[in-house]
Amino acid sequence: MIVQEWPLIVFTLLVQGSVGTTVLLSLILLFAGNSLDGAQRRRFLLAPLIVAVVAGGCGLIASTLHLGYPLNAFNALRHFSSSWLSREIIFASLYLAAVGIAAVLALFLRKVCLPMLLLGSVLGLIDVYCMGAIYTHTTIATWTHINTWFMFFGAVLSIGATAGIWLSAGLSDKLRRQVAASALAVIAVGALLRLLEQMSYFSYLTQAKLSQVVTFPHQPLAAFDQLRTLYIASWVLLLVGIALMGRSVRACKCRSMVVLGGCAVIAAEVLLRVVFFTLS
Repeated sequence: MIVQEWPLIVFTLLVQGSVGTTVLLSLILLFAGNSLDGAQRRRFLLAPLIVAVVAGGCGLIASTLHLGYPLNAFNALRHFSSSWLSREIIFASLYLAAVGIAAVLALFLRKVCLPMLLLGSVLGLIDVYCMGAIYTHTTIATWTHINTWFMFFGAVLSIGATAGIWLSAGLSDKLRRQVAASALAVIAVGALLRLLEQMSYFSYLTQAKLSQVVTFPHQPLAAFDQLRTLYIASWVLLLVGIALMGRSVRACKCRSMVVLGGCAVIAAEVLLRVVFFTLS
């Protein structure tokens, strides 16, 4: 089953990572853009912006591989008023268009268009919400909970903040410390909120198992019990990655530890997403 769901794993993580990177870039330019001249802003913006566009585009392509007939993706656009899938596809396309325009302006016209980046960020966050709604509006017990949105938006924060810490290496020392510290605070607070929400999620799963009236299929609940060890190990890996990046940022040195910590965070998000889709 995991192999069959890889297109969705790749799609959701790439798009959410792309949105997180775009949001992070927008916030840096919005609050710290005055610390950079035009050339520095473009140089700082261009590479991650292109990465965000490529990641988002590859994510959309991966999503079509999940369909038995990829051209059916166009039929999904016909039900915007009633289908979360249609809304997700449309907002993903609008997000990619906005970020793509910003990338073209930066690449060919040497212009940093902050309004377009902010628009792309808003569209991207709406897309992630629609993405979560697709899974919460199902009959699968392990998905029909607010935990799905926590996991999806949590990935946006984790990957976006990790990208911010990595990107800060090209800034001046003062600005680099500010960006890295802010990004680390975002990822730490996001992880804490997700962990606190897990108590509600586990309570919900327990009630679903003990319910006298069976309203959910038992297979996802049984699968979750089998994957509980991997699920917990993924959380541990996420916290280890945050700790490694935090130690490096605090010491203002050891870039290899920043890279290692960031890779641990991303690997943890991949494992959490594998567990998520294996529960279908």
